[in-house]
Amino acid sequence: MDDPVPDAVRRAMRSSVIAKQFAQIRPTVLALAVGGIALALSTWLSFQLGARMTVAASVCVTEIALLALIGSLASSILLSVIAVCCLDYFFASPLFYLRVDLARDFWALTAFFVTSSTVSCLVHRARQLEAIHREQAMLLELTHDSVTVRDISDVITYWNRGAETLFGWKKDEALGKMSRSLLRSRYPVAFDEIKRTVLEIGYWEGEVVHTAKNGSVLAAESRCSVLRNKHGLPVAILETGTDITERKRKEEALESVARATTIGELGASVAHELGQPLAAISAHSAAGIMWLNRDSPNIDEALSSLQLVAAESRRAAEIIRRLRALAKRTPPQVTRLAINDVVKDVIPLLQRELLNHQVTLKTKLDADLPTALGDQVQLAQVTINLAMNAIQAMDAVTDRPRELVIESRCGDAGDVIIAVRDSGTGIEAENAPRLFEPFFTTKPEGMGVGLSICQAIIQSHGGELRLRNNVEHGATVEFSVPTIAPRDATQQ
Repeated sequence: MDDPVPDAVRRAMRSSVIAKQFAQIRPTVLALAVGGIALALSTWLSFQLGARMTVAASVCVTEIALLALIGSLASSILLSVIAVCCLDYFFASPLFYLRVDLARDFWALTAFFVTSSTVSCLVHRARQLEAIHREQAMLLELTHDSVTVRDISDVITYWNRGAETLFGWKKDEALGKMSRSLLRSRYPVAFDEIKRTVLEIGYWEGEVVHTAKNGSVLAAESRCSVLRNKHGLPVAILETGTDITERKRKEEALESVARATTIGELGASVAHELGQPLAAISAHSAAGIMWLNRDSPNIDEALSSLQLVAAESRRAAEIIRRLRALAKRTPPQVTRLAINDVVKDVIPLLQRELLNHQVTLKTKLDADLPTALGDQVQLAQVTINLAMNAIQAMDAVTDRPRELVIESRCGDAGDVIIAVRDSGTGIEAENAPRLFEPFFTTKPEGMGVGLSICQAIIQSHGGELRLRNNVEHGATVEFSVPTIAPRDATQQ
């Protein structure tokens, strides 16, 4: 015996399909019904009132245009045909017949049909554009990013739900207000300079600090684009913002941990470095005292010893300054710098680790590099971290020399590059995609924050951190830093 359930399901599905099809054609049927009756009544009333065909045709065109707002294009065309029939029946000779004997009536009805059909097409197109704009506006409302539009005078003209959620002000509270005054925005450069860049280039992006309605401070990744009219004149600025407050907090926490880790790893090296100038100070001081305690004091030799003591003291103070700069949580000090000086500052701090791990250091520094722009302490921190990773990556190497190569060169994009190359075992394929993830590490005692912090520092400088395996042995990690002058410019 057949199971009756599948038949019931099929009937339910057919009923559902029919209901959907009826729902789709319902507006068209309604427009045809209402429109047909309205057109018939309007033409009859026009005939009864003694109006001319042109008056009745104008009334019909108006009715068809209004009905096109609720019906489909096909229903509007059908209504135009119905209107032609009504006008022919009541106004064209012979009256009360669907027949046209006079040429002028034929051309009048033809002109009416063309006009009403054109109006219907235009109304239908306007409805399509309105629907598209409405959908686009809905998408802007659905996004979690803030989307605002302000005119050239910085007055807010659009404010989406994302902006309401992020900043706390409702749309009616924000519209008409000055953006900078409402949000108390702090830009990385002068606002007038940003505005000039947007108007000239058409785009700007960067980190902006805003103050929400509740007084909380928010960091946003802002992107601004200029909107122009058909004449090419700027009329508004579209700004989208992504909340990066939490990400910045995490980056700062990771940076603090990375500094502590770096200091711990370099503690022995710093102690070793300080031991040398302190021993030299002791020796030169003793020599100076000896020269002064002679029966005939040798002032020149004593003065020479004191000068050496002063030089070694400055050297020790510089080592301490570097360590304090790494440990102290200070904002970046972006200045003009020679990238080779960063490498030269780092090398003394690596000597102890190089000796302990039996690694030979080689440097290949291009002497003809353009001036870079960056924070020397942060770039030194990155270089130290990459060099320490490279040194430790060669611990298992026993069949070939352990070589660490630090190279500086000019990049293809006009930037400068520092590359750190080792002769270790290289990067395993399964680990490569995760090396920049916070707290991912391949070291037994590692914390997994070094590379993620290095990447954040280099990206904040507008550069890029890259890594790859070498052709024979080991890996190379390199980072780029933007410059402020072309390669052949005069070095400042």
